[in-house]
Amino acid sequence: MLRHLVRVTSALALCSAAGLAAPDSPPPAVDPFRLYGNEIAFDVERDGDVVGRYIINFTRTDQGVLADARVDVDVRLLFVPIYTLRYHARELWSDGELQSIEAFTNDDGDLVHVQATRESEGLRVKTNDAAYETPAVLPISHWNAALLEGGPLLNGMTGEVDEVQVSDQGLDTVSTRSGSLRARHYLYSGDLNGEIWYDEDGRWVKLRFRANDGSMIDYICRKCQA
Repeated sequence: MLRHLVRVTSALALCSAAGLAAPDSPPPAVDPFRLYGNEIAFDVERDGDVVGRYIINFTRTDQGVLADARVDVDVRLLFVPIYTLRYHARELWSDGELQSIEAFTNDDGDLVHVQATRESEGLRVKTNDAAYETPAVLPISHWNAALLEGGPLLNGMTGEVDEVQVSDQGLDTVSTRSGSLRARHYLYSGDLNGEIWYDEDGRWVKLRFRANDGSMIDYICRKCQA
């Protein structure tokens, strides 16, 4: 029913928002602890009703920065469950580069396990029944504004490499659980469709897309600033 969540949610180089760096220069690494603190938390709304939560925890380890993302969505009709999504991903970053990602998805009973490990030539990706190599693409992790560069991006929920285009829609006002703020609005197109907002420092503050059943899904910031 809401399978489009699988193509848009993933929990996915660390940099500031597009437009803050020269187009031909590599985006600088950004400390997620400076931007977000130890945690990001969003309410997931479906047509204005809260149906779930998206939480990312950041931890410093001996290997680098660990980003642990969880999505829990439960849609009910007259108190009867009609759709469930569970997603858990662990990304390891070092020196601004993705070292590995392991993700588990239960999309209303469809189970997908994705693993990607950095190698000298790029990433080695394994899914339920396939394995392949790809250049060192970014994962679709919305906390990381580097994905605004577009191009090929690794979808942690499907294990596929998605082709994504991003267009800047200008400044906008975004509502959060703690009030309104100014943020830059972008559109995704290609294999990923939706809208996303980042504040002037490159913090992810909102996500919106339309699910396959026609309902509108909004990620409303509960805690997205340090």
